[in-house]
Amino acid sequence: MSTPSMYPELSAMARERPLGGLTVTVTLKQPTFHGFRELKIRPGVIDDAAIELYAYCYCALLARALHWRSGWPLALVERVEPSWCWEHVGVFTPAGDVLDIHGIRSVEQVAADFDRELGRQVRLRPLYTLDDLFTVIGEREADRQNWIAGKSTLPLFAELTGVFADSLMGDL
Repeated sequence: MSTPSMYPELSAMARERPLGGLTVTVTLKQPTFHGFRELKIRPGVIDDAAIELYAYCYCALLARALHWRSGWPLALVERVEPSWCWEHVGVFTPAGDVLDIHGIRSVEQVAADFDRELGRQVRLRPLYTLDDLFTVIGEREADRQNWIAGKSTLPLFAELTGVFADSLMGDL
């Protein structure tokens, strides 16, 4: 995990304790896929709450952080039937696997997981820029440059996401 000094807001909250020992309450404007509006997140600890946050609600923020750190292409998971919809995003590793909050999985495993968990047939395709990802996720056009630069994310949430990205990248 990264040193606490890289994360001033989280470090101030932790007060010399390891960041993983801290609990951050994340209150969401919109519920996650499973209906949660509040999650207790421990920075860098991949548990059910972190998976709910970054697999079923804010995967694009984690993918952005992973892309910034690695330069790897984004791995867009998209449903094609009955109508097109983006479902999830991570990054493609140099070996062609997918890295997201679940860790490294093969493309086939990601597709099988979507079929098993959600009953959805999906395909994966690369996106090479955050601009492309922004277009796909359909945020307000006026927010494009701030989103790409990370300026539209609250600093504490950006730090929290960064800790997870660093933890996942450090596991490689």
